[in-house]
Amino acid sequence: MPASSSGQAAGHAAGRSIVLLAGTVLAPEPSPGVAGIVAEGGVITRLLSDRSEVPDGAEVHDLGSDAVLVPGMIDVHTHGGWGLRYPDGPDAARTILRRRAESGCTGLLMTVGGPPEEMVTWLPALADLVGQPTGGAIALGFHIEGPWLNWDAWVSWGARDSSGRELFPPDPDDFFRIQEAARGHIKLVSCAPEFPHALPFIETLSKAGVVPSIGHTTASPELARDAIQAGVRHATHTFNGMQPLHHRDPGTVGVVLTDPRVVAELIPDGSHVHPITQQLLYRAKGPDRVALVTDGTRFGGFPQGTYYDGERKLEIRDDLGCWTEKGNLAGSGSPIDRDLAVLTTEGGVPWEHAARMGTTVPAIELGLATHKGRLIPGYDADIAVFAPVSGTKLGGGLRTLPGSDRRCILTMVAGQVVYRRAQGQGQSQEDEARAREDEALSRRFRQPGGK
Repeated sequence: MPASSSGQAAGHAAGRSIVLLAGTVLAPEPSPGVAGIVAEGGVITRLLSDRSEVPDGAEVHDLGSDAVLVPGMIDVHTHGGWGLRYPDGPDAARTILRRRAESGCTGLLMTVGGPPEEMVTWLPALADLVGQPTGGAIALGFHIEGPWLNWDAWVSWGARDSSGRELFPPDPDDFFRIQEAARGHIKLVSCAPEFPHALPFIETLSKAGVVPSIGHTTASPELARDAIQAGVRHATHTFNGMQPLHHRDPGTVGVVLTDPRVVAELIPDGSHVHPITQQLLYRAKGPDRVALVTDGTRFGGFPQGTYYDGERKLEIRDDLGCWTEKGNLAGSGSPIDRDLAVLTTEGGVPWEHAARMGTTVPAIELGLATHKGRLIPGYDADIAVFAPVSGTKLGGGLRTLPGSDRRCILTMVAGQVVYRRAQGQGQSQEDEARAREDEALSRRFRQPGGK
């Protein structure tokens, strides 16, 4: 007889098959007649058409008829969480990766930036984490978001106050220095094409096997087209850090919406991009040219409240946006499972398309589509399961619609269950441990000077 799971995320017997059963399986295409998957040795070995096919002795997680089983989310744009950033060091990065798995993320690009002379000092230690087990999500490489950006682009479009950041024109020598420090693991680089020599720089990135992304830019439509011709194939947090779409002057956004060569990032938290605009992007690009991202700030994972990044005061509101005193967004605190709930309810995107945007599209972009981003035998057993969770809501003035309460209840990475939400009344030991960790990590940011 199959062994029933106790819901613990550790202690799997070596070599033992693990079975996940759910009411709906999205591969990410709808898979009628599939009741679950069998994982062994880190890969998917079988799709089950009936519960009677469960192998003897398998560890079984029966997740219920309301559960939706999808490929694990791949987030190519996330800066940290729980008060931590990746440049804080490998221990901080492991915590972020472990905790990101709680929302269904199984792989991500560590998103970092800074002056090149600083990045080369801390990138090597982080590069050692790439591809390694963490007890949570796997680091798949790096997204460099800065320094080759026009940080004041957002001021030009009506945001309050200047960034005060130093501007760095793109330099191929700087890129190759940090790529060497990253041991070749830089996969995606954001760049503003309005800088001098930016177009040749974009060509250099493309020839080096890196995905160039347009973002934090004041580029005109004509310059955006030139950047795409030079090799841009990705757009960083579309609509944010760009000129708003206008019918007489469409800016970079208009080009991103209409050029099929570009994959557009979307932060579907409801704060960065209104759900109607999410629908606009989805209809313009289709599910094969949109990549869902969190743009997760270091304060992601913290409860609502006021926090301090040094002397800078920030507020996590009920929409889980991270807001400055000036009324600007400074990243998102919304996890990917809540983002998916926004996108598939208020945003009107079908779940099978949302799953494709969150996993298959980034897997293709990163060159991982031969073993990630789908639920088929032989692929990595990186899986997320979503189901209604009592008491959850979207916040931010968004409506309560069917599916608004759907959140991650189980995450599998490389065939191991790294997270399972406690069921029934009360908290599990794991939940209590996470609550203690949250309190300890957030405490130092509640007064000015926190860092």
